[in-house]
Amino acid sequence: MREDQMTPEQRWEERRRKDPLIHQFEGELREKLGLPEADFHRVRHDRWRSILEQLADRFADRTRDRKRGLHWANTNGYSPWAMERLAGCWHTDCLTWFYRLPDLLPGEEFVYLVLEPAGGWFWLFEGRMEAVIRALAILNDTGFLGLGWPDYYLASRKFRWIIGFDHHDVVSLAGEGFRLEGFDGFPSPP
Repeated sequence: MREDQMTPEQRWEERRRKDPLIHQFEGELREKLGLPEADFHRVRHDRWRSILEQLADRFADRTRDRKRGLHWANTNGYSPWAMERLAGCWHTDCLTWFYRLPDLLPGEEFVYLVLEPAGGWFWLFEGRMEAVIRALAILNDTGFLGLGWPDYYLASRKFRWIIGFDHHDVVSLAGEGFRLEGFDGFPSPP
C-alpha cells in the first residue's frame, strides 16, 4: 500500500517499523551482550503495538493525558488496578538497582523491556531475565548506547506486574507476584 493511501495510524506504524535507529540499537546491544536472538531481541513489528496497548490498558492511568498514552510512572501514574497493588517506590542507584530483580521476581524467565528513548516512541524488547539485567548494565555504562537515559519499564509477559524506572532515579513496583518478604529496598544513590 502506498503511503498516501494509508491512514495516519498506518503511516505512523510503518515509520516505526522501518525506523533504522531501533535496528541499529538492537544490533549494537546484542553484539555487546554476545547473546543469541532467542535470549534478547526486539519484539516484532506485528506484535509490539498489541503488547504496548495491553500494558497500557492494565497499568497506565489513561484518564490524565490528552493522548491517553503510555507515560506511567513519571507523568500520569499507574492505573487504579495497579495503584491498589503498588508495592513501593524507591530512590535508587541507576547503575545497580536491577541486580535485585531475581530476588524480587523468582521464577520469571522472560520479561518485556520497554524503552522510551525520545519523542513519544516506545521500543519494546523481550528477553530472559538475566539477559535483560546484563542489557541494563551495558546500557547504563554506555549512556544507553549514546541515546541518553530514557525512562524505561520492565513488565511481566503475563501482564501481572510492571517496574518503572524514571529519569529521577526512582523505581516503582506495581502489580502482583513480587517477593517482598525480607526485601530491604534497592541500593541508594552514591
